[in-house]
Amino acid sequence: MKKLSLILITVSICAGCTTGYRVHVNGFSESGQQLTEKASVYVSEDPNSQNPIFDKQIKAKIEELLKYYDYVPALSVEQANYRLIFQVTMDSHSSSGFMPLYHPYYMGYYGGYRRSYYYGYTTYVPYYDKFYDQRLVIKVFARNTKTDSVREEVVWVGEAMISTSGEDIRQVVDYLLVACFEYFGADTTKQKSLVVTENDPRILKIESLR
Repeated sequence: MKKLSLILITVSICAGCTTGYRVHVNGFSESGQQLTEKASVYVSEDPNSQNPIFDKQIKAKIEELLKYYDYVPALSVEQANYRLIFQVTMDSHSSSGFMPLYHPYYMGYYGGYRRSYYYGYTTYVPYYDKFYDQRLVIKVFARNTKTDSVREEVVWVGEAMISTSGEDIRQVVDYLLVACFEYFGADTTKQKSLVVTENDPRILKIESLR
């Protein structure tokens, strides 16, 4: 049976065990351009969102992470050096086939005497698994206010993905955000994979913002 490597994992730390998720991240920057340190960033919400309440929660978490990385959340887009937008999505896929099931050697006794032998053998049983790919995309726009009309240019795109056997995206959105901010503003040049645990200080900082 093929096991998916992106599922919820258990990470052993010191004497205890901590639950976490393996997250895959990609970061893309425009010509290797870095974001200005301690710049102001306005977090936009989608006016056509199907769940504006959830979006407000995510916005609050992003603003907290911006402060964690020494950026300044702007109260309005007019005050910002950058504008940030985000999108959270989920899709599912299934895996099916046959997995081997081994039946071990068996020796039978009757009346204190060995009567029969059964040697080990393998049968194949069907399986069906369903997984949910949960994704976060963040885009950052630089705002050029030096001209009469404000112009915006995409300067960074971050993508994070977790695959789980559960479909509740609220359980993993904090991990997606933390993993994406691990490379905020950077060009990763290739996909990165990291484990974010439940006792990560960034998780502890944003988990209560609901």
